[in-house]
Amino acid sequence: MKQLDLFNQPEVKTMAEIIAFPVDREIAFVRETARVLTIKHGAAADRFWQVTCRRLYARLQVQGMAHDSIRDEVNAFAEAVYAEVRRQHPTIWPNSDNPKGAA
Repeated sequence: MKQLDLFNQPEVKTMAEIIAFPVDREIAFVRETARVLTIKHGAAADRFWQVTCRRLYARLQVQGMAHDSIRDEVNAFAEAVYAEVRRQHPTIWPNSDNPKGAA
């Protein structure tokens, strides 16, 4: 009977897919972004939103995500932030699901 040599086996490398945690589920990030957006107004709010989205895009790009996946994540994040702003300030940002409409 021959004993196996466990230390001279060829190294097996396997590829793994990294699945990033969905950005729209990062509750603290979503809530903080919504809070800041309700404080800032006009050009300052626009600039903050642009910088936030660009940084998020860069962060996901560094993590190795494809452009289409990043776009989907940023859109989901935007929807989550908008929903959080509506939740925090229902009188300022009325729910768009109102059957009576905007008028």
